[in-house]
Amino acid sequence: MKPQSISRVLHGAVRAPDRQQALLADLDLSPDSVPGSADLHPHVAAWPWRFEVYHPGLREVLPSVQAFCSAVIRREQPRRWVSLLGPSGVGKTHVLKQALACLQSAAARGHWKIPTPTGHRGPQMAHLIPAVDLEDFRAARDYAKYDIIYIEDIGSGAALDKGAGAVTRNRIAELLQLRSGKWTLLDANLYRREIEQQIDGRIASRLKRDGSWMVEVPQEVPDFWDREEWAAKKRAKEDA
Repeated sequence: MKPQSISRVLHGAVRAPDRQQALLADLDLSPDSVPGSADLHPHVAAWPWRFEVYHPGLREVLPSVQAFCSAVIRREQPRRWVSLLGPSGVGKTHVLKQALACLQSAAARGHWKIPTPTGHRGPQMAHLIPAVDLEDFRAARDYAKYDIIYIEDIGSGAALDKGAGAVTRNRIAELLQLRSGKWTLLDANLYRREIEQQIDGRIASRLKRDGSWMVEVPQEVPDFWDREEWAAKKRAKEDA
């Protein structure tokens, strides 16, 4: 099965409008500003993580995403997951699209190759929207073979407890079971406890297994469009 959705994300970031420059200036996202940046792969450290959709409430997400990308490029073992969990509209998807674009760029430049018995090959990558890309009952097993996949917006849309939602839930659970020990990015509008209750307890336990990166965005972090007001309130509280 071909990755139906990957074309949506393998493009560069959009330049921030002038009205957002002041906010972005407050967010020092340069490699030197990130704890542990000396341990990053050079391609990851140099990647332009400053982009239009960056939400100040996700500032602590960046080190985890960068560490994941560095581990992938270096082919570290064991292969792990990075998962961003929490409220919708805060920019989790945009952060992981940037991560996937970073890895695609690393592969194109020859920084990340997959060893084979006869040499090397480029990695197989896919960006999945579950309700679309897992519609076929064979999809989970097909995508389980990829070197890296990004599963977007788990838990969004219709309720997962009936009808098409239940089918999607079951196929997400099947796919993630098969992705154990394989590089995987995912974001969800559910927290870990909710994933345990609504999808599969075994999946919830794997979110942090073997040193995987899991970040739960606090519920109080507002929608992306309210981020400037949120940042202003946060600075005022810190200055008080």
